[in-house]
Amino acid sequence: MIGTRSANWMNRLKELNCADEEHAITLVAPLIERAPEIAKRVAHRRPFHRPDDLLQVIRSELQGLGETERIDLFRAHPELAPENPLAMTSESQSEQGRLNLTSEESEYRTRLSDLNARYREKFGFPFITALVRHRDISSVLSEFEVRLANDRKSEIQQAIEQIAMVSSSRVQASFGSSDSRAPQDLPVNT
Repeated sequence: MIGTRSANWMNRLKELNCADEEHAITLVAPLIERAPEIAKRVAHRRPFHRPDDLLQVIRSELQGLGETERIDLFRAHPELAPENPLAMTSESQSEQGRLNLTSEESEYRTRLSDLNARYREKFGFPFITALVRHRDISSVLSEFEVRLANDRKSEIQQAIEQIAMVSSSRVQASFGSSDSRAPQDLPVNT
């Protein structure tokens, strides 16, 4: 007998695998923030037998990006605690909202604005972190400060790994998982 959770991810993958190209891209797009070309390439690599197969293809596509493509992808991402949170995808609004980063009354807004500006000035793209890994804003701020000391090459790799973790949590939320590890414990191909 197949459990409800297994049946759910199997049904969702069946929907993705059987969808026409346009619908498949629509199903994949929310898994990778503002990356329609990557969503298209992922959809072209169907069928997926398990959610983890889908995640591995997403990771492969992310790792296969050249530096210019990576920077373009990063620049499409929102900053933390942006001026206009409604301009973010609903997934980003939810992820940032969990830590109260979408509220104008956030006590961390000024500090985050300063960190965002320093980071963007140094690296040329916004700070990207998988918020699913953070229990609270203090953890985010600590990581932000540490990563500001990195060199550009390290940050480009770090940002791609963070995007892979975000995609992992979104695959898990959308399709379930045939892997029992939490998103932050899943390997990132480097």
